[in-house]
Amino acid sequence: MVKPVSVSQLNGYVKRILATDPILSNVSVVGELTNLTRHSSGHWYFSLKDETSTIRCFLPRDRVLKLRFELEEGMKIIAYGAVSVYERGGSYSLNIRDLDVEGEGDLKKAFDLLMKKLSAEGLFDESRKKPLPYFPKRIGVVTSPTGAAIRDIITTVKRRNPLIDILLYPCLVQGPDAAQSIADGISFLNKNNPELELLIVGRGGGSAEDLWCFNEELVARAIAASAIPIISAVGHEVDYLISDYAADCRAATPTAAAEIATPNIANFIDTINTNCPERLFEVLVNRYEYEQAKIDHLSEMCTAAIDSVFMDASHRLSMIKLDLDTLNPFLQIERGYAIARSKDKWIQSIDDININDNFALTLKDGTLNCVVKGKE
Repeated sequence: MVKPVSVSQLNGYVKRILATDPILSNVSVVGELTNLTRHSSGHWYFSLKDETSTIRCFLPRDRVLKLRFELEEGMKIIAYGAVSVYERGGSYSLNIRDLDVEGEGDLKKAFDLLMKKLSAEGLFDESRKKPLPYFPKRIGVVTSPTGAAIRDIITTVKRRNPLIDILLYPCLVQGPDAAQSIADGISFLNKNNPELELLIVGRGGGSAEDLWCFNEELVARAIAASAIPIISAVGHEVDYLISDYAADCRAATPTAAAEIATPNIANFIDTINTNCPERLFEVLVNRYEYEQAKIDHLSEMCTAAIDSVFMDASHRLSMIKLDLDTLNPFLQIERGYAIARSKDKWIQSIDDININDNFALTLKDGTLNCVVKGKE
């Protein structure tokens, strides 16, 4: 007969078996979301169901904070996670690591829910949008390093203004990790490259699923939080995404974004040459005179500063010399004093020497060799 085990031992054994199963420890499940409950701890509990079955699901708080869309009853989703047993209750559930929306209708539903939420927060308000620089010198681009988007942007920018510097932050633009990668790129450039005057964030066209990362809350909030103005440049002209609404400016394509970002320097030069050569000459002369006056002023300030440094150093040197002179025993000798020395030590007291001892007495013009005849 098999030795009986306790209930907790049985549940623990089943939990270990499930944790080591290669399929159940990394499973994806499609189903309709139902019984959605948010606990005060921040965890979410719900069920996934199909026509005949239901499975309980657990979404921990740290995953909730990274959720890319709003959940709603009846939504069809794909859940990624591991099957586990809750030992105290003896029930099994799906512990979820990530979620995706399944089906075009549910994608639209998730889009509308997030749009409504962010719009209510004022994230899309015109009042918070930053103006684009007219003549940027440095532009950052957050996109894939291998896609057509970066090639189109570089080609267009360099054709219109070859003087502009372009800094690429390579990121993912498709898949479950893309939203975090894009948000990280925006944050990184703001923190480490504040000299950038404009950011272009985007990619080329694709299906709704391919472009979905630009509809995620994480990306929208990163765009809204950017201190550097952002042009959203995703997909083809018909594609409007949440990143377009959150950005300071929306471009239909990456090429269009590059054209918006960079005025054509050739047209600018033609306008100057045609309409205002005299005015340009006057501006250049005024600028030259201004810079020359500024250089003269800086030269005077440098000279004064150098003189001040030398005077200060000379004064400090004099003070140091005075201190040294005060401590110099030979200067005391010059004033009529003498120094007594016996063998290898100075004589500072009558106790330092005995009767009939020899000692040397140094005066200002020489040394006397002496013998102690008595003490008083």
